[in-house]
Amino acid sequence: MVGATQAENIYDRVTHVIIFHNKGQEIPEKNILRSLGGQAEQDMITFSEFLSPGGAKIHVLYQDLLEDCLQAKRVLPVAGY
Repeated sequence: MVGATQAENIYDRVTHVIIFHNKGQEIPEKNILRSLGGQAEQDMITFSEFLSPGGAKIHVLYQDLLEDCLQAKRVLPVAGY
């Protein structure tokens, strides 16, 4: 889908992290961050605008965005996911 690839680690030009959840389930942000690895990975997500090349923000989203993009057959805005 529009050039998306899977990265081996969070430092490999990651732009989005997709979190899978059950419909209606809300996962606390602190649990999501902890699930991504150690402190270095958590800092990369939290401070991505300052740490990543070019100042790109890493978006952490539920799989709903991916499902909705596939259904719409286009890339949808990240806002709201």
